[in-house]
Amino acid sequence: MKEWDQFLSVLEQELDPSIVKQWLRSLKVVRFDAGNLYLEAQDPMQTTWFEEHIRPRLKNGFFNENHRPIKIHLDPLSSKKKETAIHPISFKADSIDPECTLAHFITFPGNIMAHKILQNIPFNPLFLYGPKGCGKTHLLMGAALEFSKQKKRVFYARADTFTNHVVQAIRMGHMSEFRNIYRNIDILLIDDIDKLSGRAATQEEFFHTFNTLHTLGKQIILTGKVAPSKLDGIESRLISRFEWGVSIGLEKIDPKEILQQKAKLWNISLSEKLEKFLLSRFPSNPILALQALALRSQGTSPTIEVAEKILADLLKREQENTITPEILIQALSVHFGIKPEDILGKSQMREYALPRQIAMYLCREKLQIPFQAIGKLFARDHSTVMSSVKQIQKGIDEKKPEILNALARS
Repeated sequence: MKEWDQFLSVLEQELDPSIVKQWLRSLKVVRFDAGNLYLEAQDPMQTTWFEEHIRPRLKNGFFNENHRPIKIHLDPLSSKKKETAIHPISFKADSIDPECTLAHFITFPGNIMAHKILQNIPFNPLFLYGPKGCGKTHLLMGAALEFSKQKKRVFYARADTFTNHVVQAIRMGHMSEFRNIYRNIDILLIDDIDKLSGRAATQEEFFHTFNTLHTLGKQIILTGKVAPSKLDGIESRLISRFEWGVSIGLEKIDPKEILQQKAKLWNISLSEKLEKFLLSRFPSNPILALQALALRSQGTSPTIEVAEKILADLLKREQENTITPEILIQALSVHFGIKPEDILGKSQMREYALPRQIAMYLCREKLQIPFQAIGKLFARDHSTVMSSVKQIQKGIDEKKPEILNALARS
């Protein structure tokens, strides 16, 4: 299909041609018509990579000769193959965004040390920690790409992926294959290690994986929200090993700087008005909105009116998914059968105090609001907020049904 080939040619100018060849040109064109293109992937991993990295680029940006949108349908395997193919168990690494290179990372005093160390790592393990938006995942992927260029055997995975692999291996009786894959590598990179919290079997397996690789002198790089000493629900023997090397804290990167960097990378003119529009209307993911604009603008700077038109669907989803402190408080008041004023009030009665503590916890953990700002919202000192968050977290770790049910419904 001509339009598909043209789209791939454009991507080859933005990405490495070898990446386009590996992940996209290997897709089989099953059939197409004026408004639909049906593709077949070689395996689910290729489908996942496509959905994560290419699908967003297609939003409002893939048209036929009559300028009508073409919808792409992607199936991991045809129905016939699904009936006859044998699916061997597989422990694959997570996909890496080719744009997340160390060269493209935005450096400033709060993260420059981590950036420099990753270019020549003298410590093992290396533990990077910081809040959402500080660039941990970007640095981890950047390191993976650099090591891959050096012909190292690299394995990058999110902690959730590692957990899924462990569970799959145990259930299917393939622990030997799992260990062979994870322990015969040069570099292991695990993202969001704090998500192993409370997972005893997974931590047990990671402990032995860590020991094996470290003994062999293989590099281990981990990331988490907090420093190893502050990890909750992680075994002390693991924490002590995380501290064998060095831990480096990162500060959150200014979203404006990220937008400006991506604008240069995607060749889009970013005016001050457009920048403010993206930051204010797409607070949860302004980069995705900029990416959609970049596909349509071709180096120009669209007006706010044009941007609103192009991003109409994305803006609708953003508004539907936007969570505010007011929405959280309202949801909790409904769940507990009290008024929002009761949650924001002064009463220390348990029927009001517990919902108030949960609200503070969600404002901190789900919305990433600073402690002082939460304190101002609830007319409390920030130390009170910190204590409430810690208490709720302790309750979650102990699996208190009342708290878990409240969080699940909020």
